[in-house]
Amino acid sequence: MLGAIIGDVVGSVYEFNNTKDYYFHLLTPRSKFTDDTVMTLAVAKWLTEDKTHSHEYLIKCMRELGLKYPWAGYGGSFKRWLIEREPKPYNSWGNGSGMRVSPVGFYAKSLDEALDLAKISAEVTHNHPEGIKGAQAIAATVFLTRQGKSKEELREYLETTFGYDLHRTIDGIRPEYTYDVSCMGSTPEAIIAYLDSHDFESAIRNAVSIGGDSDTIGAMAGAVAQAVYEMPKALAGYCYGLLTPTLRHILDNFERTIDNTTEDPFNLQRFLEMQQSDYATALQEMKDGEKRSHWIWYIFPQLRGLGHSSYSWIYGLADVEEAKAYLSHPVLGVRLREVTQAVLTHHGKDIVAVMGSPIDAHKLRSSMTLFDAVSPNDVFRDVLNAFYDGKEDRRSLGVIRNDGAIDYAKRRLTN
Repeated sequence: MLGAIIGDVVGSVYEFNNTKDYYFHLLTPRSKFTDDTVMTLAVAKWLTEDKTHSHEYLIKCMRELGLKYPWAGYGGSFKRWLIEREPKPYNSWGNGSGMRVSPVGFYAKSLDEALDLAKISAEVTHNHPEGIKGAQAIAATVFLTRQGKSKEELREYLETTFGYDLHRTIDGIRPEYTYDVSCMGSTPEAIIAYLDSHDFESAIRNAVSIGGDSDTIGAMAGAVAQAVYEMPKALAGYCYGLLTPTLRHILDNFERTIDNTTEDPFNLQRFLEMQQSDYATALQEMKDGEKRSHWIWYIFPQLRGLGHSSYSWIYGLADVEEAKAYLSHPVLGVRLREVTQAVLTHHGKDIVAVMGSPIDAHKLRSSMTLFDAVSPNDVFRDVLNAFYDGKEDRRSLGVIRNDGAIDYAKRRLTN
């Protein structure tokens, strides 16, 4: 299911700024999750919590998350559905049914169950036959791919069952394809994006680079691609970090339900890889009281979005939850406390001189503010007291106090 979220995040930047370039930037500072992710997780919550799989509980889950994230980019009809006293399906054939259905393909124990659950997931809003068909096609594709069906077997089944023309190619579709939010005008294209792929990233690139409803086509293609390909850890960790704690909890619960847990969902491995060559240097420089080389981002990490360099985005921590995971890590947490303790040995010295520049002194303050929030009365508070008169970094503190992940997502929408 994370594959759908990745496709949504990657496509979010290009939904209303279409690209036909296969080599577009996968992630930018404006990348964010949208309604595709929110409703995908609503379906996951329904499957996890309601073993009867009732329409009523699905509606409850969709409205609960939809109203919690009202800025996620819903269509007009769905917005009205969210706030109706007694919501009724509105005969939609839009691709909203296909964008949210992928958890069904991972959850179902049989093809029949996948088709039945997909129908339920669609018809609470998209009760038009094309809306239901789009959801069933994506759920069936995910399920059959998980079962090891070849691309040719998939193509034959889907064309026979749903009537889609899947003998086209992405290169043939791309030049003339335009924005189309219908199931019949985007679901087959998402499936072809997978059929023409050779790994996870190429499936996402295929989906987004045809233009059109990029986040939804990306979400549908990403869901199928996850069923057979390994997802790039850096991409998966970054997109996982964009989720709010609430949404992460739903995803984690679902993954446990289908026995597909991930040991390092935030991809903290990215810090270990950089520290392998630079940690000893950083520690010695802090012991010497003179920072001379460039390592601040992955030795003293701060919240993502506070800096502007690519390093600040790659090695920025999503929120307090990722900071907790970092500090709890058996290597990273120990190293952070060790190098922070080395800074403290220079109490009384100008922190700008220790860190080599005002900018890095500020980054240290930001990092200490974050980890003091995670672990009060620790060595991080000692650094703030010793070098910053006990004053936290205001920007970091503001994000932390406002629920880092939610504030981050809102900033992505307004920037």
